[in-house]
Amino acid sequence: MDAQTGIEPPKDAFAEWFADRPKWMQTAAARLATTRQIPSAEEIRGLADLCVAEANGAPATFEIMPQGIFGAVAGTEAFKLCKIDKVIGVNAIRDNAYLDFGTADLSVVFGMNGSGKSGYARLLKHACGARHKEDLLPNVFNAAKPGASCEVTVVTGADSKTFQWNAEPDGLRPLRAIHIFDTVAAESYVDSKNVASYEPRKMRFLSSLILVCDAVAGELATRKSALPKTFPVVPLEHSLTVAASFVSQIRDTTTADEIDAACAWSVESLEERQDIEKSLKQHDVAARVKQLGLDKRTLALFVESYDALKFATSDEEFQKLLKSKQDAISKRKAATEDAAKVFAGSALDGIGSESWRLMWEHAREYSVTTAYPERDFPATDDDDLCVLCHQPLDAAAKGRLSRFEEYVKGGLEAAATKAEKDYSDAVAALPSLPVREKWKLEIDFLKVDPAVGEALFDSIAARLAAIPKVETREALPKVDWTVVDAAILVASNAHAKEEIALEELGKDGKKAELEKRLKELKAREWLSQQKEAVIAEVDRFAAIKRLDKAEALTKTNALTTKKNELAKDELEAGYRDRFITELRALGGMRLKVEPVAVPEGKGKISFKLEIKDAVLKASTGSVLSEGESRIVALAAFLADITGSGQPTPFVFDDPVSSLDQEFEERVVERLVELANTRQVVVFTHRLSLLALVEDAIEARKRVEAIVPALSVITLRRIGDSTGRVDELDVRHKKPKSGFTAIRDHKLPKIRAYEKDGNAAEYDAELKTACGDFRILTERSIEKVILNGLMERFRRSIQTKQLKSLTKINAADCALVDSMMTKYSKFEHSQPDELAGMLPTPDELAADLDTVIAWIDEFEKRAA
Repeated sequence: MDAQTGIEPPKDAFAEWFADRPKWMQTAAARLATTRQIPSAEEIRGLADLCVAEANGAPATFEIMPQGIFGAVAGTEAFKLCKIDKVIGVNAIRDNAYLDFGTADLSVVFGMNGSGKSGYARLLKHACGARHKEDLLPNVFNAAKPGASCEVTVVTGADSKTFQWNAEPDGLRPLRAIHIFDTVAAESYVDSKNVASYEPRKMRFLSSLILVCDAVAGELATRKSALPKTFPVVPLEHSLTVAASFVSQIRDTTTADEIDAACAWSVESLEERQDIEKSLKQHDVAARVKQLGLDKRTLALFVESYDALKFATSDEEFQKLLKSKQDAISKRKAATEDAAKVFAGSALDGIGSESWRLMWEHAREYSVTTAYPERDFPATDDDDLCVLCHQPLDAAAKGRLSRFEEYVKGGLEAAATKAEKDYSDAVAALPSLPVREKWKLEIDFLKVDPAVGEALFDSIAARLAAIPKVETREALPKVDWTVVDAAILVASNAHAKEEIALEELGKDGKKAELEKRLKELKAREWLSQQKEAVIAEVDRFAAIKRLDKAEALTKTNALTTKKNELAKDELEAGYRDRFITELRALGGMRLKVEPVAVPEGKGKISFKLEIKDAVLKASTGSVLSEGESRIVALAAFLADITGSGQPTPFVFDDPVSSLDQEFEERVVERLVELANTRQVVVFTHRLSLLALVEDAIEARKRVEAIVPALSVITLRRIGDSTGRVDELDVRHKKPKSGFTAIRDHKLPKIRAYEKDGNAAEYDAELKTACGDFRILTERSIEKVILNGLMERFRRSIQTKQLKSLTKINAADCALVDSMMTKYSKFEHSQPDELAGMLPTPDELAADLDTVIAWIDEFEKRAA
């Protein structure tokens, strides 16, 4: 409610309807309504970010549509096309040509055929980005082909701006509001569909918002295209596998656990694949079974010798051997000490020592094997000799030998001897190293690195050699059995698996089953190698889904529907009413033509003119005459463009082509009326149109306080150069003023060209002056002799001037006739007729003085 009036403001239904649109779209609408500009590429990216955030529930800051923004009337400040300058590369128009419209409301650009009018009109169509335009060619007779360009100055209030056009295909943006009507535009309105040029403000707003939505959708599509599928194609050999099925079902919802499970690959999996591959390579299963048996036997023999080495050189066995050695040493010590006590009185020392025992044992062996076989040692009968010295034995010797034997077989000596023998046997029982070459083959069989095998062999040899020599475990060289232990286990397991596999392979259908399993394993191994790619693909699907959800929010269906409603209510009906109004104003109500709306989608409306109440279906252009088609097209053009309500300039190129006098007058009246509210520029070669414009302006001056300001610009062709503005424009002056201008301004230039020897400019300027002379002589009949009683191209007769006819005499007629005869050939002659026919500057000056003096004299005569 309004705080001051207490009145509830009217609801803004349009804004309320917008409240149901997506939030990002409301933000775009709010910004569009505020700035009245299509967002830049960077701003479109920002809106796309908002759209993605909204679609996926991410936090974002949105804006809302301002209330009542369409309540106020929006308008465009009137502007005028002030000047076209520095024209380059347009038809035969001279370089750096210009057209200066000034601040006039209505400008008529007049010129004969080939003077450059159409060139300027074509240039304007391109610079303004007209919907219907033909190619803009350079001078086709000139080898130089510069690109088309020009400067265009527009005036808005007191502000003047100049823009450079360099043949941009879409024209200059500030000039796009200028609309141009010519033959091409007329034809398009008669027999073609034409999208409405202007739409009501709300429709324009929705059209812009649809463009924004399409741009955001395009940005989202670009982002999706930047997410191409990079996941590799599943190799053909992995098709129809679990892995292939998983790949085909990857989605944004695929979980990390599912990925881990599908991409799992272990050492066991690798071994299984290798085992199956090895099994399937066996074409002769029986032969492989036999070979496998040999391999197992080879492994068993190696393990047996290997384990023996490992066991014999173990710390535990070393400790046992060391203990045996120490036991023998201690017992020998005890026996030696005992012998020393027993044989303390002997003649010789050392009884019981190691060398003595060795001698005694050899003597025993000699006695029982050779000297006295099958007799106890020592042999001490009467005839027996000493086995050591081969001397007869006396009683003392017999007693000594017997005591020696008793000692040896006694407790301490026997224990020492046994302990020494046990230790000696234990050392002898230590296993021998295999031959090195054989060891290498066995290591190779186990697939152990040869260098590792060599090092192990050397370390075992060193340990074996050290065992009898060292006294502590720490002094023993170390041996690393782990590599070979592992290799033995691997080989053993492999043999066991292969044995099972070969057994299975021999069963019916097992080969196919193994092949299938192998295919699955290979596919899973491949998939495990693509795990990162799988994760990336899931992320890509997730990103695409987020963009898809956002794209759904850019749909313009609701905007189009709303725009269609507005089009039906505001545009279609408005255009039809304006067309009828324009056709009535142009005098064409008898023509049975009506505009028919043709929906184009996205809220766009085209209009096509059709024959009303026709029994036979026929195109409008095939029924109407050329002049009628022109009137209908002009009505359609004005109905279309004036729909904006904006005072934008209109440009007409020969708008009265093919029209009769009545239609021509109606068109001129409408052009002058339009000039009250906007700038109107008319290109024409018809003096009749110029005369009608001048009459219409004069008629309005009599009844209206403010009338459009008129300017007339005359174009000339001089030689091959067109588009030249006649700055004096003597043809549209009163006869006396025109003749005076030729004498005072043009004639001095002609004399200067003559003096400088500039023949081309001299001839061209002199011919132009002669042509002007002829036109002014003709106008003298209307303005001087008849005093405006009647004039060409005007229906009215000024009867008040009838009395001036009494002033005319035969001399007047003779003078005018002689001048018309003399100078008519210069107005209509061709360039190749000029040589030797032009009057001299002095002759022209004399004729000018003559007619100026005659006019002065005639105007002073009494009627």
